Amino acid sequence: MDHAPPAARPRSLSTAWTVALALGLLALGATFLGNLLITTRFADAVRPDDLLFELLPHVRPARWLTLAALVVGFGVFLGDLVRSGRTALLPAVGAVFAVMYLLRAGIMVLTPLAPAQGDGPFLFSLQQYGMFPSGHVAAVTLLAMLTAADRPRLRMLQRTLVVVMAAALVLAHGHYSIDVVGGLLLAFFVVRSWGPEGMFAPLARVTGPGPPTRRRLGPGQAPCGCDGP
Repeated sequence: MDHAPPAARPRSLSTAWTVALALGLLALGATFLGNLLITTRFADAVRPDDLLFELLPHVRPARWLTLAALVVGFGVFLGDLVRSGRTALLPAVGAVFAVMYLLRAGIMVLTPLAPAQGDGPFLFSLQQYGMFPSGHVAAVTLLAMLTAADRPRLRMLQRTLVVVMAAALVLAHGHYSIDVVGGLLLAFFVVRSWGPEGMFAPLARVTGPGPPTRRRLGPGQAPCGCDGP
């Protein structure tokens, strides 16, 4: 049984999934082409200095914390949607992520920085390109922002994972500190632009607005959460 709030459900679930999947494929293609362009046209890009790299120790094993944060974050988020019977919100969530990665693909081509990990691949066998903004940070930030307002403990966990991700990426030299800030700002922009009057309102009307991220006020309740007059 679907327990998603009526206002958060898409009008047509099949249409919502079609749009979300199409956006996802576009995001994958754009990211691949962006990486290919950077590696072929900007192979000698400058590796900028990062003050935090100089001040903090290089803790290469911290790279595994970034993977753990992603796995835990997505696992907890998706598991909660399934357990609570809110799977109708998945197309909206997928569309939000797809739009974020589409924007990131465009931005990273405009800022072709050399990989931060000067001593070789960061986590997997292939060298990673497209540094700004950080997709890792943007992804966990989206999870934190999209966690429903009636899940305060999960929201706190997701926010903690954002901090873990940011710290681990800098310590492991997986991303420059400016990439981390860019990832935070990108996720914030996408979520805030997904509302009924935002830039992505047409997509939100098709896929649904996603989980309610703010508590709805009951009758006679003031915005502070206390009882009104």
